[in-house]
Amino acid sequence: MPETEVEPDVGITEVVTSFDDRGADQSFEDGLPRSPNVAPTRPDLGPPAPGPQSTSQPGSGFGLIISVAISAVVFVLAIYATGSPTANPLPLAQTTNALFWTVGVVATLAAAAGAIFADRTASRARERGALDTHRVTTAWIVPVVSTATAIVLVATFHNTTMIVGGPLIAFLGNAGALLSRDLLDDVDEPAQRTAAAIHALVIHSVAFLALTAIYVNKMPAPVSAVLAGLAATLLALEALERAPVDEARGLVFALLAGGTVAAAVTPLRWWLTYGLIGGAVLFVVFYCAVGVIQTGIERRGFRPRDGIEYGLVPLAAFIVLAIAA
Repeated sequence: MPETEVEPDVGITEVVTSFDDRGADQSFEDGLPRSPNVAPTRPDLGPPAPGPQSTSQPGSGFGLIISVAISAVVFVLAIYATGSPTANPLPLAQTTNALFWTVGVVATLAAAAGAIFADRTASRARERGALDTHRVTTAWIVPVVSTATAIVLVATFHNTTMIVGGPLIAFLGNAGALLSRDLLDDVDEPAQRTAAAIHALVIHSVAFLALTAIYVNKMPAPVSAVLAGLAATLLALEALERAPVDEARGLVFALLAGGTVAAAVTPLRWWLTYGLIGGAVLFVVFYCAVGVIQTGIERRGFRPRDGIEYGLVPLAAFIVLAIAA
């Protein structure tokens, strides 16, 4: 039997045993009362359960603040632009002046700065402060293009509808781009595909609105071609940002897509049609060019499905638009 000696001065029970069986010895010690100065041993619960963990996204919150602020500025500009149009043949200049465009440029630059700051804040939070300062971010592209598009559409149509439509375009373009970019880095694979689809939807929606705004103003052919090519190049660069290609080649591919859209502007000016239809034609060109480039980069080849998606579908769209004109 085990022998127990108690030292009253120390208040600790010492166990002296002659058992060779360590399992029985351990069971006996577990049954003894513990000293109040000894913390209980917590059981090992093992690794955390798999699944999505709650994470904070500071970039998303700041992106929402920027989106609301930019849409508020566009709302004020939309109210400012309403009024009786002048005899200026350019629609976007009929009810606007230098003050309107100065505020518009400042709002566009603010959208760019806010998008870059929100993207870097989110990246710093994900990488625990180890931010790659040499990385060229494209987070500013969609917010800038969507804000500029909203301002141009407000100036072009200058009616009460754009008091709601202009701020809505600016908000959805800014918030949709920043939130979808943030989700692309912070979610699991199934939800990441959804985030990628939302990101692509935002890019293509902004492309349609931007190209429509350029076409409907009927500016001189060189100006329209340059603006359409620039907008298409920037949006294509954002669409190709996560493609498995280096930045230099991505820029070349984006320039090819933008050049394709710019080349379609001049012959389209000879076709007298509605503004939305003209913008839709340019959008189909953009969709086809970016889709073919993305497919070639990601799959290193084309499937029959790709031929249908980027061949027959654009052809059918052109036929429908030609009939609707």
